[in-house]
Amino acid sequence: MNGKSPLRQAQGKRRGISFSEDIFFAGYSFFTFSLQATSVFDGQRIFLQKFIRFQGTMTDQTKKIGILWGGGLGDLLMLRPLLAAAHADAKLATYFCTTALHATELYKEFCSPTTVVQFPRNARDLLPIIKKWRHFFDLLYLGPYPSLKTQILARLLQPKKIWCKRHRQEHPFMLEQVLCDCAALGLRRETAAADFISFLPWPVDSAEVLFPEKRPFIVLHAGAKQRWETTRWPAENWALLTNRIIHDTSCDVCFVGVAAEELIIDRITAGLSAAARGRVRRCISWPVRDTACLISKSSGVICHNSGILHVAAFLGKKTVCITGSSARYWQPPYPWVHNITSAACTRACNRYRCPIPFYRAKCIKSITVEDVWQASREQGLLEEAH
Repeated sequence: MNGKSPLRQAQGKRRGISFSEDIFFAGYSFFTFSLQATSVFDGQRIFLQKFIRFQGTMTDQTKKIGILWGGGLGDLLMLRPLLAAAHADAKLATYFCTTALHATELYKEFCSPTTVVQFPRNARDLLPIIKKWRHFFDLLYLGPYPSLKTQILARLLQPKKIWCKRHRQEHPFMLEQVLCDCAALGLRRETAAADFISFLPWPVDSAEVLFPEKRPFIVLHAGAKQRWETTRWPAENWALLTNRIIHDTSCDVCFVGVAAEELIIDRITAGLSAAARGRVRRCISWPVRDTACLISKSSGVICHNSGILHVAAFLGKKTVCITGSSARYWQPPYPWVHNITSAACTRACNRYRCPIPFYRAKCIKSITVEDVWQASREQGLLEEAH
């Protein structure tokens, strides 16, 4: 016996590796992953000791850190403390690896100078990329809540170490878990963990004046990804809320979002009078930095659980989040954020569509306009009431 596995012997008979052999290799790797998962995730303490010891003795060698992560605005914001700490260490080279395609314009803004590696979703295109990056990373970071697909892809890439740990003594919110990972990995931060605004990739400066006489205004974000049926509050409710803010307070309203959400805003504002529409502004498809500056000048934010929520949370603005099915680890636990959940369904399943027959996403749809109004009053968003 030469010590090689049957798979390696079969591959050695030919110069090239066929697509079918790659599929077999993927299946083989998944099988070994299922057998080794316990040892991988239970061995975090041993790996941590080795990782920190290696960092202490490292001289000229650059350590390659891969980050296998989502590509949405919220995902990128949660990752900022880790990226900022890694960028401060000249001996670390970081690589942001993702299969997400919906927000690629944000990668340079939020990840630079990290190298961005875009993985294809199609299996036939993905396998050659896996071969290219296999055994490349010294550490592959998955965060505390990776999906099964992410875990499988991590095993196929075969880095020296995989980091995936939940700090159960801390709050499950993603940002708090990432901050704990920074400390556990020995990554030093230049700013305090509570200084969230410092994690943003740019300074927040003055925004363009949109309202005359510096009138107070509330930022509303009524959009969400189209397939997220369990986190989109009905447009009719947004319309009632908008009308009540305009008529019962002296606050104006500013809608933010992307171009695809214009139709939703049209539905929300269709029933307003001409005078009421004069107190509504739209800041659609603004760069994230400009949107953050706008939010910083507002009285507060009412939104779904989306990237805008996390921008507002980083800025420390009074925020009411209409939460729906969002998992607890996506709900900011800070006093300036009020996460409205529904007693009709408390599963927090984090699923695109309601998994329970006949529930029809009542986790979000059963939240009333009065619920949001009272939460806004409690947060102090509507202090300018007549």
